[in-house]
Amino acid sequence: MTKQPEVISLDPQYLGDVLEDVRRVGRATGAEAVAEQVTARMQERIDAVTQRAQLADTRPRVLHLEWTDPLMCGGHWVPEMVELAGGSNCFGDKEMGSFPLEWDEVVASQPEVIVVMPCGFEVPRGMEDIPLLTAKEGWQSLPAVQHDRVFVIDASNYTSRSGPRLVTGLEILGEMIHPELFSGMIPEAGARRIYTASQGGSP
Repeated sequence: MTKQPEVISLDPQYLGDVLEDVRRVGRATGAEAVAEQVTARMQERIDAVTQRAQLADTRPRVLHLEWTDPLMCGGHWVPEMVELAGGSNCFGDKEMGSFPLEWDEVVASQPEVIVVMPCGFEVPRGMEDIPLLTAKEGWQSLPAVQHDRVFVIDASNYTSRSGPRLVTGLEILGEMIHPELFSGMIPEAGARRIYTASQGGSP
């Protein structure tokens, strides 16, 4: 007897959608109990970041760059993650996908934290795009650059793909945005800080 495959389309926009997708796959594969355990732990970690971030006195302006040429900000769950981690998005919101930016808009936004997250790339490949930013007029004047708060994140694992590791990405953003509240959240090779100001513009 020929069986017809069940096709499950997964197209989440928010972190809550990612959790629901895990439950859907669990139900479809007969692993519902395991899926509930996994999502419960994910929700605990999300709540832990959110609650700790609420203790912050400030909400730094965060520029997240999903691409550098052309410049594009992150969309959907990325702005949501920034908000949950205690930041304020310079561009983008959780109702929209990523979209292009003009450099003069970036300068005008005066980001206090910059997270470079080239879609689908790990840190070494993301580092290759940093010179495209450091060469731009006004780069050195940005608050994030002046205070050494420019980062490259492993986007392939922690921001680009709609899976459970987005929760780790949220924890990483928590430490980037509020290091006074978070520590030990960044896995080895998960991100790198760029010391553009204090080291004369060199990573």
